[in-house]
Amino acid sequence: MRVLVDIRHLTRPQPSGVGEYTRELLEAIFRLEQRYDYTLLSTGRHAPSPVFSPLNVEGQRYAHRPTPNTLQVPNIHHLHIPIPNKILHASMVLRHDPTITKLAGGRPDLLFLPNLNIAPIPPELPYVLTVHDLSWRLFPHFFSRRMRLWHRLTRPERLITHARAIITPSHATREDLLRLFPVPAEHVHVIAHGVADLFHPTFETRDHGVRSRYKLPKRFVVFLGTIEPRKNLLTTLAAIASYRAQSRDNMHLVVVGGNGWNTRPIRKRFAEPDVRVWTHLIGAVPAEDRPAILRSAQALVWPSLYEGFGLPILEAMACGTPVITSLVASLPEVGGDAALYIDPTNPHDVTMALHSLVQSPTLRALLREKGFAQAKNFSWNTSAKKTIEVFEKALH
Repeated sequence: MRVLVDIRHLTRPQPSGVGEYTRELLEAIFRLEQRYDYTLLSTGRHAPSPVFSPLNVEGQRYAHRPTPNTLQVPNIHHLHIPIPNKILHASMVLRHDPTITKLAGGRPDLLFLPNLNIAPIPPELPYVLTVHDLSWRLFPHFFSRRMRLWHRLTRPERLITHARAIITPSHATREDLLRLFPVPAEHVHVIAHGVADLFHPTFETRDHGVRSRYKLPKRFVVFLGTIEPRKNLLTTLAAIASYRAQSRDNMHLVVVGGNGWNTRPIRKRFAEPDVRVWTHLIGAVPAEDRPAILRSAQALVWPSLYEGFGLPILEAMACGTPVITSLVASLPEVGGDAALYIDPTNPHDVTMALHSLVQSPTLRALLREKGFAQAKNFSWNTSAKKTIEVFEKALH
């Protein structure tokens, strides 16, 4: 079987959850399955790195290069076409040309889209699509005009209704999709994300260096994710300010993540004198530094308003860090009975959860143990095995 994988979204400079999903899932698939040939298609001025790096250049074709950051698998090929994506997308939208197969230089047996994308697909080509969440349909106000336009240009209704199979990361997202689109239920498969092995509870020597490099405070709670309205950071800030005032506990807040959309009001609030001394916006950090930050934190506070999955919850649990998160969408499904759940629209709820956690060593120990058990239910190898099964079913 020849599988074409659209990895064009990996060329974006800002790290994303979808990008992490794509890299982790593909690496797991390549470790497990070597019967099929995979072509990874990317476009743009720069090829994705470091996982998929070019080696032998033959015109515009790049072979997969085995480096310390990649896998030495002979059945994987990386095709990067250095055409600016703006030009390519304009042609695809206005002329419906080139099709995804024309771009790849041949017709595969199956196309895998790990995310929505602008992709004219020949009607005879079967494809599998991952839909991570329906926030763009349910909560359009969470997106900029530019992002709302991009979602419209992907023609999501057509991509979803014409897919041979659809993967969602949670039952909550599956239910949203089936409610909003006329898709046969048997075509939609729930395959949860996994947790990378680097997330574990054992402190490492390099943890001290990470704490020093980012100037982390002695006691802090952490937020992981893109800074944008949907992540509900202003509620987090208000809740921790209230907790500090009530408890006299010098608890700090560390925010790990890059800028998303409409960050100005959030950053303005973080810069005000009453919160500036106990908040730390350290930006996006390399994946290898996140476990050390999580292990050092008193808790992960994650009161998001909507998520299709919520990988930071599992990463924190795997590191032994208690989790406070929202009782909405997929988050209870991901956290199970191993998290403290709150109403994300109520800062008082978050404050009380933090009081309970800090004041009770028994509760912290219980959540730590339950968190380990919950995180063990999720692995990228399992995700990869189930995804390969979906590929095979899509062809029969």
